[in-house]
Amino acid sequence: MTGQPYEQEWDAVPPGSVPQPPPYGAPSPYGLPPAQARPSAYGQPAPYGAVPPYGAVPPYGAVPPYGQPGPYGPGWAAVPPAPPAWSDGPGRPGSATTAAVLGFVTGGLTALVSLALLVAVLTGEEDDPITITLLLGIPCAAGLITGAAWLLGRRSPVVLFASALASVVVLFLALVVGAASQDADDIVGFTVFLVLAVPLPVITAVFARLPRTLGWAGSRP
Repeated sequence: MTGQPYEQEWDAVPPGSVPQPPPYGAPSPYGLPPAQARPSAYGQPAPYGAVPPYGAVPPYGAVPPYGQPGPYGPGWAAVPPAPPAWSDGPGRPGSATTAAVLGFVTGGLTALVSLALLVAVLTGEEDDPITITLLLGIPCAAGLITGAAWLLGRRSPVVLFASALASVVVLFLALVVGAASQDADDIVGFTVFLVLAVPLPVITAVFARLPRTLGWAGSRP
């Protein structure tokens, strides 16, 4: 003691009289709730002071893998492709293209031969029944070229088929007419010409009547 009223010795305070904070988790004497473990940043309880690992994915918002559509709807890659041009696939089938090409070739050759025969008849060089009959190939040539152009435009191949068939008929008709009026040498020569000429219109008619050619031309929008 120093004699002053406001002074006292440190030994005057008995040990244990100063309140101490309660241990962690114990009830507080001041009515406060005990310390609890605070929730982590991702909604899961974590020990007090613990930090979630770097880059952890929250359970309530999992990120879809790269390139997969999110839950909000499909992206541009999910747009359905355009429907094909016809039921068996896009574009013109090869059978239709072949029929049109054969139509142009057969019609062009028929037109050249028929015009040459027409010039021969007009000039008086040829006037036999076979040559006169073969002049019917001129309208057949026109029909072949027209039908081939129509088929490329996705129109019916009926004109191409009918013209090719008519060309075959004209060739055999000329053979029959020649057999009735010409000698054997002329018939043999024309038979060789017939064997060389008839395959083109026959093949053209076959390709013009194939199911794929008819289906593609008939499905024109």
